[in-house]
Amino acid sequence: MSVKISIIIPVYKVEKYLPACLDSALQQEFDSFEVVAVNDGSPDACGDILAEYGQRYPHLKVITQENRGLGGARNTGIAASEGDFLLFLDSDDTLAAGALAFLYDQAQRSDADMVCFGMNYVAEDGRILSTYRALDGGVRQLTSQEYLIHFANNSYAWNKFYRASLFKGHDIRFPSRAWYEDLATIPKIVLQSQTIVLTDRVFYNYLQRGDSIMHLSHADRVAEMLDAVEDVLNYYKQNGAFDAYFETLEYLTVLHVLVLATNRVASIDPTHPLLRQFYDYTLSRFPNFRKNAMLKTHLPRRRKMIYALSQRKLYRALFWLNKLNNLR
Repeated sequence: MSVKISIIIPVYKVEKYLPACLDSALQQEFDSFEVVAVNDGSPDACGDILAEYGQRYPHLKVITQENRGLGGARNTGIAASEGDFLLFLDSDDTLAAGALAFLYDQAQRSDADMVCFGMNYVAEDGRILSTYRALDGGVRQLTSQEYLIHFANNSYAWNKFYRASLFKGHDIRFPSRAWYEDLATIPKIVLQSQTIVLTDRVFYNYLQRGDSIMHLSHADRVAEMLDAVEDVLNYYKQNGAFDAYFETLEYLTVLHVLVLATNRVASIDPTHPLLRQFYDYTLSRFPNFRKNAMLKTHLPRRRKMIYALSQRKLYRALFWLNKLNNLR
């Protein structure tokens, strides 16, 4: 029997969380799936944990490699996978019971290339801090244009269920050793998708760790946001889709560079030279970005405030806005 689904788990320095992650994936009730765990040169006990689980679960495939970063580990998993569909699971997170059966059934019913679902933000003590739903209720089918707007506000790879041919048939891979690897990759997948479905179901539990990479104060590495956005813009140009998606790509650029990246750096150092670089980049790619209607209709309220300050280069105000929010 062919493998219907491959769950790809990059593994690095997560010995405390890995058993729960593996249990949530390997114990899914589904008739044909595999778990591809990529030990990305983890220096802790992850290798031993994977070896022990591999003896108990024949549908666990363990690959060990020198460290290549999250994107590089995912790419190894994609290459080794045999499933018709792919799902990415980070090794400190968990997958809810029943996820595979529902997502596969929904993909079959809709002939979908992607099925997008919700997630819980979970504290280390197990409390659900908040819940994000891809849809308020039921199931909805979107065009790639509509979904790219949706993705811009929720730029993750792991709350999505993908037809494997989107990656393998179009030679799309994640950048290695880079931040914002999801932003650099998923818009390319969206462009190649014919049918995208949203569901209100919540299947992913995202652990909020204080020591995770995106919680650390590395202002200089936020510059990699520019690499990710530039890569996407070039991909759409190379595929003759830039003009058709112009307004949406403009919105995506403003949101990620002028709002999110600017706010992240300004909250660390309001005098950092990257702040001017972010502004200049946005202006050079989209000189009339202020006229983009999506900034009024799609930006969440708090991000509208950040946008108002960043496009006026009021970086010290952003710094103090973040300070005040952290105190609340």
